[in-house]
Order: sequence, then structure tokens, then C-alpha cells
Amino acid sequence: MIVLVVEDEAIIAYCSAAILEEAGFAVLGPAHTSGEALELSRDERPDVALVDIDLEVPGAGIGVAQQLHAQYGTAIVFTTGRVDQATSQRDVAVAVMSKPYDPAELPGIVKYAASRPRAASTRASSRHFGQVTMPSREAVAAVPARAVVPR
Repeated sequence: MIVLVVEDEAIIAYCSAAILEEAGFAVLGPAHTSGEALELSRDERPDVALVDIDLEVPGAGIGVAQQLHAQYGTAIVFTTGRVDQATSQRDVAVAVMSKPYDPAELPGIVKYAASRPRAASTRASSRHFGQVTMPSREAVAAVPARAVVPR
């Protein structure tokens, strides 16, 4: 499975990439800008992308996520301190990790994201609570406690 890391904070980016590689994932990046993320994705299409919302400008990660999702069907996980903005993009993201988060949670959330259906019509069978989807018991076991799962 190929995971794209899109993060402008170097320590977070390289730590995330190292943890995912150690867990056995093929990692693209990290990309620090929107342009780098899209360039990396042209040659190797990511199955999952961890995308920070604020890159070179506030909100730039949302555009990257929309393009990756639309062009390649990439499962998107927003990694951000701006959870409200991330959950408003629930048509694009399968989950949101609120910063700060424990990097050790990344392999579990990537596995969860890769297992999620990406078509809006398949999400209708989930139970809903406010702004977030309550996944099945099996999925809950794979999702870190701090992850938010948009409906």
C-alpha cells in the first residue's frame, strides 16, 4: 500500500514517514507543498494520503485532497489542528487526526482509511452522530482514539 505524507512541518513529516515505513508501508514524500504532493502522485498513485490542511497557505491541503480523491480515488486523512474545517470536507476525507496526535497511531488510521469505501452512497449505512460517523465495532478497534471519522 502506498501512503502519501503531505505536511509542511518537517519534524512531523519525517517522523510520520519513518513510522509508516517501519510499519511496512511504501511512503511517498513527505511533500511540504501542494505542488510537491501533486507531482509525487503523478508517478505513483497513493492509496492513502495524510494531508495537513495548512501548507504553503491556509487551506491549501483541502485542494490537494480534493484533487487526489477525484483523480486517483485516494483515501484522505486530514492531519490538522483545524478539525472543524476538516470535518466540513467529509465528502473528501475518510478521517481526521487532530493535532497534536501520537505518531504511533498512524499505521492504524492508514489501515482504517484504506479499508473505507470511497463512494458517498456506501456511507449511508453507517450510524450518524452529529458531524461524525460512528463506524462499526470492527472499525473502531482499528481507529486511534483521537481520530475523528467524518460521515
